Amino acid sequence: MPHGLCRITFLALAGVAAAHAVEPPRAPGEAASVCPLRAGASPSQIDIFDGDPAEQAFLAADDDRQGAYTYTVKPIYAQGRLVTVRCHYGKASVDVKLVQPVAVCRYSEAGGRPQLACK
Repeated sequence: MPHGLCRITFLALAGVAAAHAVEPPRAPGEAASVCPLRAGASPSQIDIFDGDPAEQAFLAADDDRQGAYTYTVKPIYAQGRLVTVRCHYGKASVDVKLVQPVAVCRYSEAGGRPQLACK
């Protein structure tokens, strides 16, 4: 995939979770969301990058059908780079560098909250 040519941004329609929100139950073997709750709020938007976000190399989902968001990221690590996830919380954002190599990331809006699980 050419560096910097693909872009995907997720905007969540869901609002802020309750102040005492807990992570929703996960199926056995399902990975936790990369973007944690922050002050009881889930992220409003999630961006996925090949490398440093300053390079603006947004990743696009592999899936070609609406509602399916799977990202094969193993080749990024094979080329000596990392995946960075930017978790937006209103006007603030947090970058999460996935230092441990992962093969696949999946975006969902489980429970009405945007989530990205990678394994």
